[in-house]
Amino acid sequence: MDPWSEAIMAAMDSVRPAVVNVQAVTPSDNSVALGSGVVVDYYHVVTTAQIAAKDDEVTVTTADGKRYGATVLGLDPLYFLAVLKTDRRLQVDLPTFCKPDQIRPGQVVVAVGNAFGDYNVTTGVVSAADRTIYRPERFPVDGLVITDAAVHPGNVGGALARLDGQIVGLAGIPWSQGLGLAVEGEVVARVANQIIDYGEATHPWLGFSGQQQVVEKVMADLFSLPSDRGLLVSHVADSGPGNKAGVEEGDLILSCQGRPVSTVGQIRRVMSLRQPGETVTLTVFRGSEMAELQIPVEQMPRLTARE
Repeated sequence: MDPWSEAIMAAMDSVRPAVVNVQAVTPSDNSVALGSGVVVDYYHVVTTAQIAAKDDEVTVTTADGKRYGATVLGLDPLYFLAVLKTDRRLQVDLPTFCKPDQIRPGQVVVAVGNAFGDYNVTTGVVSAADRTIYRPERFPVDGLVITDAAVHPGNVGGALARLDGQIVGLAGIPWSQGLGLAVEGEVVARVANQIIDYGEATHPWLGFSGQQQVVEKVMADLFSLPSDRGLLVSHVADSGPGNKAGVEEGDLILSCQGRPVSTVGQIRRVMSLRQPGETVTLTVFRGSEMAELQIPVEQMPRLTARE
């Protein structure tokens, strides 16, 4: 067998234990949905809300054929994820999720699913990583991976993985012109853990927008800036969290909670690790001075209203 085929088959075998078959039955009409899911810990599986809805009767089947009853613990309205809790401990090896900075365009990936009782695989590359895409309602969805590995009904909810078996993300939906979207593994784990611990995940809004700005080295050295780039604020909403924190147009935001940032998506990523009602620290360069602003963590208001 050729080395390329062997590498793909080895990757599929490595990922297989973390990818499960999900069957969801809606009691009201006995309709059945089939799909794939990804194990996140010994009692929880994540799939898409296209497959499992609240009050569905769910069965999870692992690679070794063992069947587990499961309930839908919670749904995430932004990423359309469903977190399932199994009725007993899963007898599987837990997967390894890539860190966001380990996901790079050009990496070869496999999309592995098990929607119909047997495993299937497609191959491609990471076309773009850590992308923000706006839903039709204008909700920003951060932490997405774009890939040309075909996403289809047989692997939606399954794993997008590198050839070494590390999971890049959860295969979400076919998107555009042969490309599909996956939710980064770190985002999947964060959303799942917040739903498990708190009943819902944090999806913060900022109330300001801006563009990445590169700072000339002479300026960075002169003012001892912590980074050579940041987010140049171009608009601040009157009643948003940014306005409450004192963010002003023309501010250059350099870090959030000590982590360098240069996009609004990076700021939201840091804030999403906190709970609503808490605050995070923005380090801002304004004029010729540095300032630290405390911005409150608030859920996207329109998203909350839709839940």
